[in-house]
Amino acid sequence: MEKGKKTNNRFQIIGAFAAIYIVWGTTYLAIKIGIRDFPSFIMATIRYLIAGSILLCYCFLKKEKMFLHNVLRNILLGAFVMTFGQAIAFWSEKYISSGLTAVFNSILPICYILTDRRNWGFYKQSKLTLLSIGMGLIGIVILFIHPSETETHTGMWSLIASVVTVAACFCWAIGSLYYKYHIKTGSLFGNLGWQLIGGMISSAILSLLFGEWKMFHIGLIPLTAWWAVIYLAIAGSIIALFALYWLLARRPAAIVGTYAYVNPVIAVILGFFIAGEKITLLQILGMVLIIVAAYIANLVKFKTD
Repeated sequence: MEKGKKTNNRFQIIGAFAAIYIVWGTTYLAIKIGIRDFPSFIMATIRYLIAGSILLCYCFLKKEKMFLHNVLRNILLGAFVMTFGQAIAFWSEKYISSGLTAVFNSILPICYILTDRRNWGFYKQSKLTLLSIGMGLIGIVILFIHPSETETHTGMWSLIASVVTVAACFCWAIGSLYYKYHIKTGSLFGNLGWQLIGGMISSAILSLLFGEWKMFHIGLIPLTAWWAVIYLAIAGSIIALFALYWLLARRPAAIVGTYAYVNPVIAVILGFFIAGEKITLLQILGMVLIIVAAYIANLVKFKTD
């Protein structure tokens, strides 16, 4: 019986790692498919509405007290993180490939180091930290200068989209650290549900400000795009997030955080085989530098866990 429990737990851990490695790695291509037909912020609005509604309905069925714990704070945090940490990256994929978007997101561990002020004293004394930041910046510069052969836009638009993607990583890190240090009550499902609703509200406002609804005709959206948004909502915003937090309770954060540099590999492979995206040799060098930098950053993080 005890052996059976260990076997089941092993399969659960493997399944959870597969979720954060593969699911989040595939979301970049799903975003690419969705934004061919959906305006960026409308797509984000729909994604967050679906995911947030499912989570809050689950909390309601469990009879949780959803309106008593940090509702407003979670909504405001979600409006910041889900919009500026994620939704604006949807727009970026109109100008850079899904593979490159994933590679840029692999600098997340570096972003956590730079924004985690509580541990700056240690980081400043760590040569590995300085090395990881330097390598990451060099890799980003290489990707800026040498866009993919299949990019539809180059020059200024490619540069702006790249900067936006990197900025989104910092926003995600800042929001995550705020949640870690300042929100201690309420269930994980409830907190995440309200954050997704906050992201939905802010994305809907931005879609109005940018006039996206004027050109949007729901009847013209193909089924493929709808499936992409549904996949992003259920797989990306619910399943993978659940797997992430489940693993964090059972494995060191540095080990779980390896998804930050495994995702780009999955995204580049899918982009190559499915979307026909190609990369140059210099971009491969940039990718290697960023991924190694992210790995080194995770080693530093592991020492401070």
